[in-house]
Amino acid sequence: MPNAAVDTVLVVDDDENLRTLLGLLLESAGIESICVPSAEEAQTALAEQGKRVQAILLDLNLEGFRGEDFLEHIATNFPDKSVSVISGCLSEEIEERIGDRTIDGIITKPFQADELIETIKIGVEKRQQLYASGERA
Repeated sequence: MPNAAVDTVLVVDDDENLRTLLGLLLESAGIESICVPSAEEAQTALAEQGKRVQAILLDLNLEGFRGEDFLEHIATNFPDKSVSVISGCLSEEIEERIGDRTIDGIITKPFQADELIETIKIGVEKRQQLYASGERA
C-alpha cells in the first residue's frame, strides 16, 4: 500500500448517485471529498480550496463538457494535483482519448472500493515524487 498522505480529493462527476458513492467510499477510507457535478464547479472549488486538494477524480464523460478539456486546465493551472480518470470506457479507449495529457490513474467502472483508494494513493505518491525530484509531468 502506498504511503502518500491523501487528505482531500476533488470528485468531478455529473452522476449524482456515483458522486455520492465516491464521496462515501473516500470518507470510509478517512479521506475528505469535495464533490461537484461539473467542470465549472470544479474550477471554482480548485480556485477556492485548491491548497487542500491532493487529488482529482475526474469523469471523462461530463455532460456538456469533455473531460479531456478539463485535463488541460488542470495541467496548466494545478500541475501538482494528481489526476485519476473514472469512466465506463475501456482503459485503451481512455488512453486514446487523453492522448499525451498526463494522468496518474485510470479507474474503470465497475470498480472495487479498495482499487479506487489504491489508485488515488498511488497517483498522489507518484505526483509528490515528481515534484520532490524537481521534475514536472
